[in-house]
Amino acid sequence: MMQQYMKELEQEPFDPQEFVERLAWRTIDTDNGASNFEPSLMFETFLQAIKDLQLLQDRQRKKCDKLEVICQEEESSHWQDIAQFQDKNKTAVTLFHDLDEKINFVATKVIHLGDQLENINIPRSRAVEAQKLMTYFAEFLADGPVELFNKDSTDEELFEAADVIQKLHVIAQELSNAPRFVEAKKKISNKYDEIERTLIEKFIQAHRMEDVNLMREIATILSNFKSYSECVNAYIEESQMSTFVGKDIFRDALPLTEKNFALIQEVFIAPEQVMSKFVLNVYKCKLQNYIETTLAASKTDTEKYLTNLNDLYTKTVQLSKELGKFKLGSEDSYLSKLTHTVFQQYLDSYISKEKQWMTDKCGRILQKFYDSKAHQKKQVSSGGLQEIRREMQALVGTRANINIAQIEDYGGETFLSEEVSIAILEEAKTAFSRCQVLSRPSELANNASQIVEVLLDYLIN
Repeated sequence: MMQQYMKELEQEPFDPQEFVERLAWRTIDTDNGASNFEPSLMFETFLQAIKDLQLLQDRQRKKCDKLEVICQEEESSHWQDIAQFQDKNKTAVTLFHDLDEKINFVATKVIHLGDQLENINIPRSRAVEAQKLMTYFAEFLADGPVELFNKDSTDEELFEAADVIQKLHVIAQELSNAPRFVEAKKKISNKYDEIERTLIEKFIQAHRMEDVNLMREIATILSNFKSYSECVNAYIEESQMSTFVGKDIFRDALPLTEKNFALIQEVFIAPEQVMSKFVLNVYKCKLQNYIETTLAASKTDTEKYLTNLNDLYTKTVQLSKELGKFKLGSEDSYLSKLTHTVFQQYLDSYISKEKQWMTDKCGRILQKFYDSKAHQKKQVSSGGLQEIRREMQALVGTRANINIAQIEDYGGETFLSEEVSIAILEEAKTAFSRCQVLSRPSELANNASQIVEVLLDYLIN
């Protein structure tokens, strides 16, 4: 029964009333479906169950007491370990501070010793450098060629020769033009130019091989040479050589600039200047040539010319906005000035071509209308007022049955057409749209008024 009680007591959740009910039902005999209640038997059963539960409680209490003793012993042991660890930690902290002080003391001594060694080594290294330069300069003073490097030289040997010749070139510029120095200065200058050309060729090869480290090293060396700009020009020419070959140059410009922006930042010591020159070449060479070719092809067709000019200018302005994130040039208006420079000659003559196109287009619209009416328009000074006067005279003469003046009524035709007016207004709308894009802010109002004059001239007269 003890095991049975344990199973029932350990059930979750435990219900004491249900436990008593089960215990009571087990004491009732069931014979053929009829229950026989025996009070004495139930009393004995409950009394025995109480004794069993009390015994079970005593056993569990002893187990709990034993576990509590074990926990207290474990707790005491852990507290002792913690106290020992705290003592060891204090000792370690003390040792750490002592060691830190010793390290700082040694570091101070090392720095002081390093400063002393540097003070000794700098003059010594300068003396060694001066001796090396004097040795090479003596070779240039002597008869015969001087070979600082050859075709089989490694990159390191070439870079060392470049360092030597650059310093000798500076020294040679300080020398007088005495006869004994003239030949040496000439040989130094020739060797300087030769090494400079070799470095630029090596830089181009490194760019084609995508060797960024070698490009950066050569660019750093060439920054001390007088033809450093040739290195930059070579890079720009190489990077733009195989681009802008499609019909839409604007589609290639932004990706090319983004790609080269990252590379220029890695290679050159003054990336802002190189990037500005890179974009300048895009605008002044590639873009300007493309614009000139496109507009020259449509020069005989004024409408196509104006449409192309408007599209090209709009795309260029948009390109300038997209390139603005690279912070090019020393001024915020750098790209705007480039755009103005590229389009200046076309913007100067824009309004005259716009007026010419507007005049021709509106003239053709009116002439087509008059041809459809088989009418020859007369040139009169009063323009539209003459037409109104003619209609008023005809109206008054009809109503009053009098002849006011000799007039021509063209069979009652007024020569007024809503379709013609709409067509002229549509052309004016296109002209105004281009005017807003292609006019400088200071010229916008004047250009718009000139278009209005043409519009009114053909809309009213």
